[in-house]
Amino acid sequence: MSTTVQSSAAPAPEKDTARQIQAALADCMKGRGFTYVPFVAPPLEFGDEQEKAHGGDHVAMKAERSKRGFGVFYHLVHPHQPKDVDDPGANPNWKIKRDLSPAQQEAYDKAEPSCQAEAITKVTGKVVKSEEDRFAQINRLIDQTVKRELDGDPELVGLASAMAVCLSGKGHRVTSTKPTAMHTWGWDLFTAQKNEIAKNDDIPDTGLPEGEYYEPSRLSPVEARRHLDREIKVALDDLECGKDFYAAYQPRFRQIERRISEQFGVMG
Repeated sequence: MSTTVQSSAAPAPEKDTARQIQAALADCMKGRGFTYVPFVAPPLEFGDEQEKAHGGDHVAMKAERSKRGFGVFYHLVHPHQPKDVDDPGANPNWKIKRDLSPAQQEAYDKAEPSCQAEAITKVTGKVVKSEEDRFAQINRLIDQTVKRELDGDPELVGLASAMAVCLSGKGHRVTSTKPTAMHTWGWDLFTAQKNEIAKNDDIPDTGLPEGEYYEPSRLSPVEARRHLDREIKVALDDLECGKDFYAAYQPRFRQIERRISEQFGVMG
């Protein structure tokens, strides 16, 4: 039995597409009178255990769930620290923009989204309005595809139904037993709780799509930890009941996620 191994010297197709988009973006920005350095951010580094978890490995998923729950309140307890403009590895265009005059920065902010959309369309053929629209389209297409390809799969339907029965026995209420609904019910539950907290803080949620909110601003670390602890407990119940379901569902979900992301030049 032979296998084909891709040479490590050859760039992955999606990474090559990302470079082409950045090159086209730089050309467009040059045409608008701005210097832009093509920059492809390195992909998020996932350890072996996280990769296993994303693929449905039960032991790895349990370790991740024990720490992050469904991933909703975790970032309020352990906030991400973004790179500073002068940090090694930071996007060099941040510094270029910082050094412009206020009037030039305003013009830059108008030119960059337009050029991003133009570059993405030129390279991928996907018509997008902005970088934000690009990811909105990716997420929408992933959602449509997993529902079409996975919700009717007999094996997954059976596993999802068994998982729902188990969760009901533990006192959890699930409103749909479709495979895609079972995959996200926990995330949806705690996201709704977080949004309810955010709705009641004093930050106006202007400029966001209907139903979306900024992160809660007045949640103390102790309160955030309490929410996360409850989320972890539910996430572990979910995993215990869904051990067989996730082993079958996650690899197929990840394959769809990668396939669609790559169509838009995003490393999945």
